[in-house]
Amino acid sequence: MNESITLSELQIKRRELENELASLSQTEEMLESDLKMLEAKIIEQLKAEIETKKSALGGLESRKNDLQRKLQELQEKSGGSQTAEEQNTSETEEIVQNSDTAENDTELTVVGYQQEQV
Repeated sequence: MNESITLSELQIKRRELENELASLSQTEEMLESDLKMLEAKIIEQLKAEIETKKSALGGLESRKNDLQRKLQELQEKSGGSQTAEEQNTSETEEIVQNSDTAENDTELTVVGYQQEQV
């Protein structure tokens, strides 16, 4: 083998490698600590977003319930009467019937007048 390498050179090389290993181990520990810290921050951020979303959903749910209550009250008030759409339909049918009656009256008058003329 290479006999020119002395014991002290080997010891120096061993110490260098041990120092490099210690440095790598320290870097690994720091990275693991950073990872834990980042995971904790992400968890806190997600919790905050969840709380914000729950609050928004609570507000929407409350608004929905208010609107449903208001709709129910309106339906109960107009329960005995017709809805606006039903009233419009009834009024339109009445106008058409009156128009038909007026046309029939006019025809009868014209026919009656023509018969008198003959």
